[in-house]
Amino acid sequence: MNLGRYALFPIAIAQFAAPALPAMGFGETIGDRATGPGIPPELPLGVFFAIWGIIFTAYLGVAIVAIAKPNIVYDKMAGPLALAGLGNVIWMISAQSVGLSWLDFLLLWPILFVAWEAAYRLHELGGFNGTGRRLLLCLVVGLLAGWLAVATSISAPDVLRDAFGRGPTDNPWQSLWIALLPTALLAYLFTRYVSASLWFYVALSWGLLGIIMNNWTRTEMHALAIMTAVIGLIVIRLRLHLDSQGQTA
Repeated sequence: MNLGRYALFPIAIAQFAAPALPAMGFGETIGDRATGPGIPPELPLGVFFAIWGIIFTAYLGVAIVAIAKPNIVYDKMAGPLALAGLGNVIWMISAQSVGLSWLDFLLLWPILFVAWEAAYRLHELGGFNGTGRRLLLCLVVGLLAGWLAVATSISAPDVLRDAFGRGPTDNPWQSLWIALLPTALLAYLFTRYVSASLWFYVALSWGLLGIIMNNWTRTEMHALAIMTAVIGLIVIRLRLHLDSQGQTA
C-alpha cells in the first residue's frame, strides 16, 4: 500500500483549513503579521499570495486523482508531495500562532527541499506527456517549487532585520537585495540541477511581479521596483539560455 497516496487527501483539506484558524481565534493571519510593523520592500502585494489558492486547489485535484485513478507516476510523486503539503500546514500554523521570523524561515527549507525533490522526480519521469492528469501534476509541482523559492527568499530579510533590531523600512535597498539574490540563485540551481519546469518560472515571475507592484504602488520606492524588474528579466534570460544550451537537468 502506498501510504503517501492516501495521505494526500487529508493533507489537502488541512491546507485549506489552516489559514482559517485565526478567524476562529487561533493566532493572527500571516498577512497581518507581515504588514503590522510596516510594509517591507521585499513583500509582494497581498493579492499575489492568492497563488496559494491555486496551488492548494490543484493539490486537492492531485490527491483525488491519486486515489481514484492511481498509477506508478502518481505513486512515485505522492511521498514528497505529501511531505511538502504537511510542511505547508505546519508552517502556516507556526507563522500564525508563534510568529517567529527565524522559525518560519527554517521551516521553509525542508518544504522547499521536498518540493524540489518532487520536481526532480517528475522531470525524471518525463514531465508533461500531453494528458490532463500529468498537466495537473506538473502544475502543482512547478508552482509549489517556484513559489516556495520566492517565499524562502523573501523571508530572509525579515530574519536579519529582527536580528539587528531594524524596522521594515530601514535600509530598504539591503532588504531588497537580500531577497532578490537568493531568488536568482535558487532559480539557477533549480533550472541547472532539478527540472526544466516552466511552471516554476510562472510562480517565480508572479512573485517578482508582486514585489514590483508593492514598491511601485504601495511603498512608492520606484527605483526598487525597477531593479526588481531588471533582476527578473535577467533570471528569465538565464533560464532561456540554459535551456537553449541543453544544460537543464
